Amino acid sequence: MLSWLVAQFRRAGETGITFDQLIDKLVDEPNMEKILPKRTFHNYLKELRDRFGIKIECDNRLQHEVGRKALSEENRRYRYRLVEEPKSDSNPWTMPFLMAFEASAAMRQFQDSEEDKKYMYIDCKSTGVENVNILMDAIRQQKCVDLYYHDPKNRFPYFQEHFEPRGLVLKDYVWYVLGHTNYRIEKIWPLNMLTDIKITDVVYRPALGFSPDKFWKENKSLWMKYLT
Repeated sequence: MLSWLVAQFRRAGETGITFDQLIDKLVDEPNMEKILPKRTFHNYLKELRDRFGIKIECDNRLQHEVGRKALSEENRRYRYRLVEEPKSDSNPWTMPFLMAFEASAAMRQFQDSEEDKKYMYIDCKSTGVENVNILMDAIRQQKCVDLYYHDPKNRFPYFQEHFEPRGLVLKDYVWYVLGHTNYRIEKIWPLNMLTDIKITDVVYRPALGFSPDKFWKENKSLWMKYLT
């Protein structure tokens, strides 16, 4: 729903679009919920702003009916238009993250439907998104984690104790964690190969001037090996 709303706001351009018009378009969309409560709509707008930096403005200057269909008294004076969204060069994660967020929600819906599964074939590896929350919690608390890394080339998983997670990177829809081992060795691991991640009570010191972007570029060889 979030990506669909963004698409509608983009198409509407500067003139914007009313809530009634959005509902009319939603009714014509196949495979989408036809009901959109006003409160839910405003919650979506808040999520777009807070989570993705996409700002939608409500313009109440409209005083007349638009198009052939008369708008309701409640909605005819309010038009919504997209006024700001992150640019790809300054915030490269925003739209891919939004797409991944929507895809995850769709996958959860498909997983609950045995009928849908019969018509689907998924030829891709897990993105590791299921491990993002626990690692982000560890980063916020600056606590080490114990984890197992499953390398397809090895028979047995590798156990890493007291790993210091410093940051997360999303590349080509796969999540990676950046950090140091307890021997101060730089490591980058794809989250889809990590299991049994547990936050410990061991606290690490924050690295002054740490930048996930810089760490990623300086340790390119560490993540390139996972692509072969």
